[in-house]
Amino acid sequence: MSVARAALTLGCALLAACAALRVAPQAPLVSVGAGHLPPLGEDVDSASLREAIERGLPAYTRPADAAAARRLLEIVDTVTDPEARRSAVAGAFRVMRVRRPLLLTAYYEPELDGRLTPDETHRYPLYARPADLVSVDPGALDRGCACRPSVGRVEDGRLRPYPTRGEIETGALAGRGLELAWAADPIDVFLLHVQGSGVVRLGDGTRLGVRYAGTNGRPYRSLGQTLVERGLLSPGHTTLADIRRALQAMPPDEQQALLATNERYTFFRIAAGGPVGSLGVELTPGRSVATDPRLVPPGTLAYLATPSVHRFVVSQDVGAAVQGAHADLFLGSGPDAGERAGALREQGTLYLLLPR
Repeated sequence: MSVARAALTLGCALLAACAALRVAPQAPLVSVGAGHLPPLGEDVDSASLREAIERGLPAYTRPADAAAARRLLEIVDTVTDPEARRSAVAGAFRVMRVRRPLLLTAYYEPELDGRLTPDETHRYPLYARPADLVSVDPGALDRGCACRPSVGRVEDGRLRPYPTRGEIETGALAGRGLELAWAADPIDVFLLHVQGSGVVRLGDGTRLGVRYAGTNGRPYRSLGQTLVERGLLSPGHTTLADIRRALQAMPPDEQQALLATNERYTFFRIAAGGPVGSLGVELTPGRSVATDPRLVPPGTLAYLATPSVHRFVVSQDVGAAVQGAHADLFLGSGPDAGERAGALREQGTLYLLLPR
């Protein structure tokens, strides 16, 4: 055998070995049988599950989805024995779990002190969605396109990036009449942007609901992560209370520069009622979760199992920071909800209940 032929033979053998060792990518979801389900107990009252599901029923476009949601309520109401409940759920649904360990965090609806006109104290605006903010969904034009929606403004016939948080906070939108209200604390405004909706308390006691109306489309960056990278917080100590304390200890110019590292900026609208998620329905505290729609279809029923949370939930929202094996649990409004949301960060499992 010639040297060249021997080398070719060896190369083919090595390529075959490499091919044999190559591991196929794992699917993000794993099928689960009744025997591998947790007890499916509830650590909160069942009335809140009924509220969440009934609010979401109008959003289902397929009769099978609505029927499955009603079937879950029937099981929770009538089947209390853990083994029987596991069997009933496994028989009524195709149960899948997210393969990777789930990160569970929480969010809430903040309350801000505000005014409808600025004064010496209330100097930080909440902006309405600008008329020149354009959202483009390539998938609506080409169903085969896997591109993500883009946001920007049209200039010279091209879609250009919208101004960043730093540019907006230094006057990029000033003088356009977009101010909905004025807040007293820039940290409160930033947290409102991150949470997506909230309440403004006016001087006369009136409460205005400010709801999500879009973003500038810029990248989202975790402020807690930035504080850790700069040595201003320790890893594992990035609750909302930790972040607020770190920011309040800074001079105003340093504080503004740090907030600007998260380029994403949120716009709002005034609306009555409670906070509404991306599914278009009012969120239910303790039951509505924000998930990544690429992994968990909107409206999906699920069971959440972590060290401190054991309950059925409904995917009714999305979030810029919620990607992959991550669920964000809505906990309600006000300071108490904010304190609980800021402290919740743990791992667990999310079981998806899909109609058969």
